[in-house]
Amino acid sequence: MKNLKKIALPALLLAFGMGLRAAEPDAPAYLSVCLDDENAPFSAEARPERGIDVEVAQALGTQLGRPLKLVWVTVPNRGGIGRALQQTLVAKKCDAYVGIPQDPDLAKDMAERKLVTSNPYLTLGYVLVAAPGKPVPTVAALRGARRVGAVTATPADLYLYRKQLGRVPYPGSAALIEALKAGEIDLALVWSSALAGDAGKSVVVATDAVDDADLYTGMTVATRSADTALAKDLATAIEALRSDGRIDTIMQRYGLPRIARP
Repeated sequence: MKNLKKIALPALLLAFGMGLRAAEPDAPAYLSVCLDDENAPFSAEARPERGIDVEVAQALGTQLGRPLKLVWVTVPNRGGIGRALQQTLVAKKCDAYVGIPQDPDLAKDMAERKLVTSNPYLTLGYVLVAAPGKPVPTVAALRGARRVGAVTATPADLYLYRKQLGRVPYPGSAALIEALKAGEIDLALVWSSALAGDAGKSVVVATDAVDDADLYTGMTVATRSADTALAKDLATAIEALRSDGRIDTIMQRYGLPRIARP
């Protein structure tokens, strides 16, 4: 009888302990987020500052009360972001992909892959820029300028061509900004992310939006169509981050111009 008691007591304690563990609430599931591994200033695996989209993902995880797991993605040269989405989000290597632009052609491809996107968490676009020391440029000044720079074969370049403005094409944003500072052109239409960091500190950025919707795009979070609950939670979280200014704070930290679409 004594031996039975010795056996029964540890067994009872073990069962009691298991019951306590079963009663404990489950830890929140990780929110695994895919990000481009080299897309500064938005995401960069090898850089200490990581990027805007990394901080947005961290804020989303905090808002949802879920620990964050980053999944770094090398976007292939062939197939681009569409193929990257197929290899990662469709393949269930992550729950969401942060940093997907609103693009009609990409939207069709995503629908075929049974993916959906959130409302934009931030807006990117071409902004009007003047040289250091010049007045803040306006849309009226753009129409009256003799020489306006843009990166060749971009929506900004096409806009200047359509409007029959004095367009001067350049091979890239860095060359465009240097030409502006050197006085080669009067104004420039520059992609907003090219003004992040020190580049934006050396020029004068307009507060007016140029009146052409083709010059702007929203950045979104992609999820699988079947994950309706997650998509709804992310939509609510994005709205909260936008409403309380956390998105604006992240953008300001990286020097990204704040854009209001026309």
